[in-house]
Amino acid sequence: MFMEEILSMLQTYGLTKTQAQIFIYLTKVGASSIRDLSKALKTNRMKIYRNLKRMENLGLISVLPGRPMRFSAVPANIALSTLLSAAKSRILEMESKYAKVLEALSKISSQQQEYVVETKFRIHSGRRNIYAIIMQMLENCEREVCLLTTPSDLICLSLYGFDEKLRKMRARGVKVNILTNMVDEKTAELLEDYTKYALIKHSDILLKTRLLIVDNKSVFTSLTVDDSMSLDSESESGFWTDSPHYIYSVKAFFDMVWRNAQDISIVLQYLKAGRRIEQTVIFNDIEEYYRHFTEVLDRAKNEALICVRRLKEPYIMRDFIQILEKTSARGVKIKLMAYLDEDFYSLKEISSISSSIDIRHIDIKYAEMSLISTGSGESLLCCFSPSSTDLRAVQIQGLWSNFISFTQIIRTIFMELWSKAINSTIRLMEMKFRRALKEVPKTLAPIAKEKGLILEAPAIIRGMSGLNQRFDLALKMKDPSGEIIVGDALPENGDVKAALISLYLKAMDVKAQQKLFIIPKEEILGVDERELAITYDIRLIDGTEPAELSQKIMEKIRLN
Repeated sequence: MFMEEILSMLQTYGLTKTQAQIFIYLTKVGASSIRDLSKALKTNRMKIYRNLKRMENLGLISVLPGRPMRFSAVPANIALSTLLSAAKSRILEMESKYAKVLEALSKISSQQQEYVVETKFRIHSGRRNIYAIIMQMLENCEREVCLLTTPSDLICLSLYGFDEKLRKMRARGVKVNILTNMVDEKTAELLEDYTKYALIKHSDILLKTRLLIVDNKSVFTSLTVDDSMSLDSESESGFWTDSPHYIYSVKAFFDMVWRNAQDISIVLQYLKAGRRIEQTVIFNDIEEYYRHFTEVLDRAKNEALICVRRLKEPYIMRDFIQILEKTSARGVKIKLMAYLDEDFYSLKEISSISSSIDIRHIDIKYAEMSLISTGSGESLLCCFSPSSTDLRAVQIQGLWSNFISFTQIIRTIFMELWSKAINSTIRLMEMKFRRALKEVPKTLAPIAKEKGLILEAPAIIRGMSGLNQRFDLALKMKDPSGEIIVGDALPENGDVKAALISLYLKAMDVKAQQKLFIIPKEEILGVDERELAITYDIRLIDGTEPAELSQKIMEKIRLN
């Protein structure tokens, strides 16, 4: 109990509990190491060390050099006098700063009270009541007015004397910025008179709301805006406030929309010419992509250029074929480019639209994008995330625009790709050919067996060079002669010359007696390629059906 009282009394002098324990231990035991203190006080060494350093700085302990380093307490009277002196110094400092701290805290307190008292929110309802509040705000305006509202509301405001109020503000040097959405030429012409007193811009944002910001000091926000022309409408409501934080947020939103908006005079020129207002829309939702895709084709005139990665979701919609047929029926010439495969549409379905639509195949299976350009001046560009496997959570980044310069760029890109694309008829033939090649072993094996031949497809034969040579198929005689017939099919890259040379060299290595080169149609070979086949004594087998290819193979090979 006695030790606890000493510990408590030392803490009244400003020591922590650990520091008081250390001082008592050193006074009782004498010079000790950190290890001794840690063990005696059951406290980790790092904590003991930190407290010893603080006590050394206070002049309460002395350090005794050696290994290990030891610490001893200064005499108790010196320690207490040191602590008492430090405490008196702190009290004197606190007393000297009392008035200054009190004054600073008083200012903070008064500022908070002023903010709470003066920030106000007032709810208003009814159009006449709201218009009266708006006119009062405009009357008190000194520098700038920012208004975002609907075209109908601007017309209705004119019935309440808004245009006259604008004229007076202009005379006082007040700057007025108005944001709205021009829906047609008639509305734009009705609002054209406002341009004498205010700067009006068109925004694509279709917000049925009203925001009025005056001098960055007050804001009126309408929660609902009635599109009727009646001044007696009671369906409107809103609130007025002078909250600095709310004003800052609303003004930031207005400025953002204002920067991307178009001057009303430019919009009016487009509307009078019957053209859509030049704009750009960015989106990241797959349903928006499908909507823009459909609408662009619905509005297309003369020509539609379409490039998609594959003819399957998510790159196209489920009713894609029907949309194309509908667009083509209106006389729009369609050029469609895609990586044609058998994943979604059968060969028959692709063939059904190829008669009215110019379709080409291009190897862009690794380019996750779609692009469209039409004769009406619209363009659509959409990029897909490579990891988008779940159609319900597909990630995209799309852009629709009717800016002429952008549309021209998209068209140039398309035509460059188009010049390198393959006609769909040739691609369809290639796909039928590839499908037939997979079935050839089933149809050829029994026929070859009847003739005393064993079929391997594919075949790997070890050559004289010691290398294993691979062939798409090989036929071997069962008799002791062991004659070998080898064959390769047209490679997917279409390089006929390289394939013929490769077949010839591989056949020499395995001592094959006959060589076959399988192609979909003999007409795809040029004169040089045919002459090369003759020179190398390579027989050409053409066809797109398994039975046809099997029959021609048996007809072309020479059996002793």
